[in-house]
Amino acid sequence: MRSADPWERLPPQPPERAWPFARELQRPFHERRPFPEGRPPGRRELDFRGGLRLASEFPDPDGLLETAAADFQDFLRSLGARPEGRCPVRLLRVATSVFEEYTVTVRENEIRVSAGDPEGIRRGLIHLEDMILARGHFALPIGATRRRPVIRTRLSRCVYGPIHRPPKCRDELIARENFYPDGYLNRLAHHGINALWLTIRFRDLCRSRIFPEHGRDGEARLRKLRDIVRRCARYGIRIYPFCIEPAALPSRSPVFRKYPELKGADAPGDCSLFCTSSRIGQAYVEEATRFLFEAVPGLGGLMCIPVGERFTHCCSGKIAEESAGRCPRCSRRKPWEVLADTLAAFRRGMEAGNPRAELIAWPYGQLVCWGEERTIEAAAHLPRDVALQHNFETGGRVRQLGKWRPLWDYWLSWVGPSPIFADCARAVRQRGGRMFAKLQTSCSHEVATTQHVPVPGIIYRKSRKMRALGVSGVTLGWYFGHSPSVMTRALRETAFAPAPRNERAFLVGLARRDWGRDAPRVARAWRRFQAGYAHYPGAHRFGYYGPMHDGAVWPLGLIPRHLPLAPTWRIVHPPSGDQIAECYAPDFEIAEVLRLCRRMRDEWRAGVAILRAVARRRRLDSDGREQVNVARALGVHFSSGFNILRFYALRDRLLAAEGKRRRSLLLHQLRRIVLDELRNDRELLALCRENPALGFHSEAEGYKYDPQRIRWRMRQLKTLLRVEFPRVQRNISRVSWEDPLGLGDPVRSHPCGAFDKRSQMAADPFHPDWDQPTVARCQNWAAPRASEARRAFPFNSTLYPIPARRAPPARLAWRAAADRERLVFCLELQDPPRAKAGREEIRLAFEPRRLGPWIRFTITREGRVLPEGGFSGCAGRDWCARAATREGSTRILFGVSWRALGVRPREIAAGMRLRMNAQRFFDPIADPLRMAGRPMLNSWAPMRRTLPRNLHGYLDPSNYGWLQIASCRNAQRRAAALGDPNPRINSIFREQPSSSSMEDRRGGLYRDF
Repeated sequence: MRSADPWERLPPQPPERAWPFARELQRPFHERRPFPEGRPPGRRELDFRGGLRLASEFPDPDGLLETAAADFQDFLRSLGARPEGRCPVRLLRVATSVFEEYTVTVRENEIRVSAGDPEGIRRGLIHLEDMILARGHFALPIGATRRRPVIRTRLSRCVYGPIHRPPKCRDELIARENFYPDGYLNRLAHHGINALWLTIRFRDLCRSRIFPEHGRDGEARLRKLRDIVRRCARYGIRIYPFCIEPAALPSRSPVFRKYPELKGADAPGDCSLFCTSSRIGQAYVEEATRFLFEAVPGLGGLMCIPVGERFTHCCSGKIAEESAGRCPRCSRRKPWEVLADTLAAFRRGMEAGNPRAELIAWPYGQLVCWGEERTIEAAAHLPRDVALQHNFETGGRVRQLGKWRPLWDYWLSWVGPSPIFADCARAVRQRGGRMFAKLQTSCSHEVATTQHVPVPGIIYRKSRKMRALGVSGVTLGWYFGHSPSVMTRALRETAFAPAPRNERAFLVGLARRDWGRDAPRVARAWRRFQAGYAHYPGAHRFGYYGPMHDGAVWPLGLIPRHLPLAPTWRIVHPPSGDQIAECYAPDFEIAEVLRLCRRMRDEWRAGVAILRAVARRRRLDSDGREQVNVARALGVHFSSGFNILRFYALRDRLLAAEGKRRRSLLLHQLRRIVLDELRNDRELLALCRENPALGFHSEAEGYKYDPQRIRWRMRQLKTLLRVEFPRVQRNISRVSWEDPLGLGDPVRSHPCGAFDKRSQMAADPFHPDWDQPTVARCQNWAAPRASEARRAFPFNSTLYPIPARRAPPARLAWRAAADRERLVFCLELQDPPRAKAGREEIRLAFEPRRLGPWIRFTITREGRVLPEGGFSGCAGRDWCARAATREGSTRILFGVSWRALGVRPREIAAGMRLRMNAQRFFDPIADPLRMAGRPMLNSWAPMRRTLPRNLHGYLDPSNYGWLQIASCRNAQRRAAALGDPNPRINSIFREQPSSSSMEDRRGGLYRDF
């Protein structure tokens, strides 16, 4: 009898109309907090107890400063000061060297705010407000403060705005809601934001002669976009549409018949790339961009991803040579030339509509697509009037526990920059262009459900590195990382010169505005937070699938179910299961992750204790309470995440332990973790009532946790204590990993053969001995279908099993054999007569040891081994493959060392069971086997219904079988006498591979690490 479904009665998502934090962001920025009388002003201080009054001498024909003046008066009222007092605040126009530069001068009888533009005056008034709050009484020291922006463009986005992606696919420009109310825009202005981006598609907005059908219903969108531009301009904020253009088209698009030169290289998914090496291709890009900037006057610029995210021009694909090589025009050009011409066409269209607008090129995946050398080469050859933006961290590495760990993007805990970013920034500086950095400012994929992580010292260090590289613009985050917080204020402070003297002075100065004389203690708490956050495990998967976002609603299971982990940035998946190794392997071992997470939890707890002690001494406003609540909530996150990792590590030890007493002790420790999790849930539940933003994930467009789900998880934990723990206790002497409590394992198993020392099997896939081992035939088929949202989009589809009568005739069959050194598979592709195979792959996934690392290999029909899918490959592993075809039949030999799989020699000697699966994947680029244009999976283990996941695809750890490895004790005894029992199987691993396969064997992108 199996235990109850861990996802039973899962509460639904809160409806959008119940999102209370959106109203919180719209509230007036200034709260009433009257200053006490305090001490009298000193000799060198301006006394303004009689109030302040604005005396503007600054020309403002467009009325841009009306909102700034109204805000300053609201600020004075919140302090109990008269906005029409005796002391004047004079607004003056003076010549400045750069936009937004300002000077605040405090004299004996007046204050002067001088700048060369309205936004400099706005920045000066905001700085004056902060000066007054930091002093804490109605007096300012006499002197002058001059500030000049170094990071001139600070680009953010609406925290709760639609992202125009599945599952909701909402377009902000046709939604009825106003996502830019005055209270929110004023808050953004106070946090230094002077630009916002929102997502558009050219086909929705831009009319052109080449595509007359585009933009037919775009006038409503254009009206709303013009309204957004007007609203935001009143607060000094410009709008930058974000796009991935020119988008690739279906291969059978009628436009290719009319304009054949538009058709570039073919791409997966039955589409063709948009050739911008053609005259007509560049004309379309220019015309569409010109239409947009003429139809919406006042746009600040355009941000586009021209390489690496989706297919656009002929060099936007994953391998530039292959994609360009199939285009008759781009094949004769270098990739950077194609990119430069594409961006030049954008630039020409923008100049016709608004010459002062900025074009930001953000080649997100260029490093993966083009490689390091071509990425740096492109940075040196882009047009001078195009700003280049790269991820600040991509390609970096962090040293943790004595090892270097490769990083991708979305890192806040690591300062950076990566070497590739630094090299590109130097190349841009040499050509006289502008360099932008894409950061994660308030939060990142490490933990995004608290809206911000209070580690402003990291922002100080990042800004110092950006200054040294000449970075003049930043994008604060992706769909998350923008929330107005102490982190965005930290970026605002470091974006202006002069820079703070040192990090300690910066932190104390940043805290003084909200915390007054307690600022040094708060800065000490921030430093403890920063010290703890530096221990965040440097594995890309840990942020994507780990428990630090929403561990408080993860169901725990004492009985293994092998259920997958859910993506942290999506809400369409059920809560995470128990296959915990998915979030850290193969980058870390479980012991390493536990050590880092314990340090992070302990340091964070110490910082929270300091902050709560300060809070008890003060009367906090809403911002102060939010800072304390967020810090406490993160403490719960890190404690809960550590508990989940430790729970499954102890469960693994329980199932492998010997002796009833030892198992009972481990069971007692597991019960204590569950009780601690109930306490964590109770604390987080109280914090959610005070701060309704907790649990919301901007990219997910929903809540990863909320009060209802926390209560649901608490009920699940209580059921766990009431049902599963007593059951395990009664059967404590019989538990094991393969068959916990005698429940049985439903997945199939297959025996593994053994090599004879005289056999030639490891060199020849058609050797007669390969006909002796038992054949495992892959009979299960599955394909993705549109999910409940009914949108045919690959990220919003469910994998459904295919009935046998509808399955294609192609199959995968395999055999396995092993010795003490290697595990070798003979893979046979069984195709019907006269079938033409499209692009296909064979995937072998292994879970050789409990809690990881799990490893997946992808093998092409030609015998090439690709790195494991995702951002981190199996660096330093030994593997090899070779393919052969005879009489229309294709066989592939794939060998991998036990060392690569992490299997110990004593496990092979004693015999073992290895969890694994073999699959054959067909791509829809061709349809030779009745696949109806859909990608399909042919699997050995049964395919259960599942959603795709980034990095993991459709890999589901519950879709595994058992490979039975016989005892190798006799083989070991022979090896001791003969030295090498099978020279042929080892020889295929010593052959000199080609350059491409050598790159695969060394881990692809991370070969230098």
